[in-house]
Amino acid sequence: MMNQSSGYFAALWGALWNIIRHSGVYRLLRGIYDGISRSWQNSRITNWFRRDHQLGGFLENSLMGRIFSLPFRLLTYLKERFGNTLAEKMQTSLLLSAGRCYLHNLLALNLRFLGTLLAFCGVGMVFGGWFFTPAPAPLTFALLVVGFALSFVKGNLTDWLKNSALVRFVLHGLGVQANFAWYHSVHTEKNSRLLLAGGVGLLCGLLGTATMPLLGIGAMLGIAFLALVLEKPIAGLYFLVFLAPLMPTMVMAGLSMLCLFSLVVKSLIDPDFSWQFDGIGFLLLAFLALYLVAAFTSFAMVKSLSIWAIYLVFLSAYFLVTHLIQTEKQLQNLLTTFVLSGAAVCLYGILQYIFGWDINQAWMDEEMFSDIKMRIYSTLENPNVLGEYILLVLPVSIGLMWTRKGILPKLVYAGISAMMFLALILTFSRGCWVGLLIAAAVFITFAAGKLWGLGLIALPLLPAVLPESILNRFTSIGDMKDSSTSYRVYIWMGTLAMMRDFWLSGIGMGAEAFKSVYPFYSYNGIVAPHSHNLFLQILVESGICGILVFLLILVFFLKRMIVGYQLGGGKGATLSTLITAISAGVCGFLVQGMFDNCFYNYRVLLVFWCVLGLGIACTQVAKKLAKEAER
Repeated sequence: MMNQSSGYFAALWGALWNIIRHSGVYRLLRGIYDGISRSWQNSRITNWFRRDHQLGGFLENSLMGRIFSLPFRLLTYLKERFGNTLAEKMQTSLLLSAGRCYLHNLLALNLRFLGTLLAFCGVGMVFGGWFFTPAPAPLTFALLVVGFALSFVKGNLTDWLKNSALVRFVLHGLGVQANFAWYHSVHTEKNSRLLLAGGVGLLCGLLGTATMPLLGIGAMLGIAFLALVLEKPIAGLYFLVFLAPLMPTMVMAGLSMLCLFSLVVKSLIDPDFSWQFDGIGFLLLAFLALYLVAAFTSFAMVKSLSIWAIYLVFLSAYFLVTHLIQTEKQLQNLLTTFVLSGAAVCLYGILQYIFGWDINQAWMDEEMFSDIKMRIYSTLENPNVLGEYILLVLPVSIGLMWTRKGILPKLVYAGISAMMFLALILTFSRGCWVGLLIAAAVFITFAAGKLWGLGLIALPLLPAVLPESILNRFTSIGDMKDSSTSYRVYIWMGTLAMMRDFWLSGIGMGAEAFKSVYPFYSYNGIVAPHSHNLFLQILVESGICGILVFLLILVFFLKRMIVGYQLGGGKGATLSTLITAISAGVCGFLVQGMFDNCFYNYRVLLVFWCVLGLGIACTQVAKKLAKEAER
């Protein structure tokens, strides 16, 4: 039935397209497009973007390049000098060996190991209750009974999941390949592993009674998580991308540092690992250096330095992605992880709208938009921030839908994309809506140019089908009667006035520095924590040099995307489509950056640099595959 329906749809679209293609309007528009396209293809700007300039080599050999590359050269030296010794020590370390055994048994879901772990956790809570606050009796009883029962069962649950029809169906729906080879079976066969499980369980049970029972249970998972990230840094990267919009900022900062430490260790002991120091990496380090200077000269130095530390940790995500993603499969898995995280965030936001959870109307002009009952913000605390996150993840979801093979995966990602689109609408963020239109224009132009014909038909019909609340909100863009519009304009005027005095050095990072200076330049008595414009904010924080370096990062990122698009096979090819999707998301995000300080929320800052890293990883994979095809 599905094949029959898709056949009817294809026939209908074919007939409609045939009518459009032979119409006079289409021929006129096609002639204009071809003329503009030829001019653009032959322009010097396009040729510059297409060339794969070796900017990284030039910058690396410059004086500043040699300074900024010192950390990478030092790590390379340490690897050559001590790498083999360190690898041997880590391989023979009793503590690390115990950690590996613990990790692989949990990855295998070895039932006897899990049973022993839970049973001894219950025993630890019983003993701990004599010295500390007793744990809830039902929890202790459940741990003892379930643990005792499982400790007599042999086998690994992961092996059963691998052959499960439900698991295979879910993986097929996501278009993900998994071989479940996550553990080494040798670790699940030693009897000594049960002593390890008993010891860890006992300590975690005692910890639970000394603090909180759930903390003791969480510690059992935390030990495995720590061992996993240290042994496989790429697993930490998956968690980093997935949890970024879901967990608090400081949790993500800690996870970022753990992933970075794991990457450094990998760089020292892995003989095949090499640090890459390209032009964007150089500019990113220069950006951090300028911000450090601005932090030391800030009007709120202590606060600015603490914010700089968060920037340092979160901007390192770019290096994590570009150094850990080496194959197309890893790239696809990380993109899937990113989209699934976005799906969870958007689903929660839609449920928030349906059930009225955590309603906060602080972002709405209720006099002008009385028909809008609420704006969703999900886990990101602000509707505009949620919209900015969706601008980065929605194009990737559409890119995966576009490139996945088979009806089921396409339907899954189409559903996820529709859910994200609905969530973006329910943010009622006008800047994000404009950003989405720009992102859609970029994606259609480079991935599916024929959709412009359908778009020209659909756009005039939108006012007839969209709710009045959305139309009123969209048409109010630029209306100074709207308090949020006038609020932003006055802030921009005050910020520009402030920049006449601080254009060179900036005032430092963060709201504290901004609020220390801005009141002396504010218009109409407006109070604000930031400039409500990403580019103005970078300018006001770090001065003219900071904004120039940031703009150069964006220019060379887009240049790398265009080069990668060509290497990936061009229009219709999988990698080129994904590169287009990522680039479209970044372009839409930057458009919203003209109306808001998108880096005010540090988790969105983390996601932005992860997405830039994903774009560069796409180009690296495309370049590697192109070289292999030439051999």
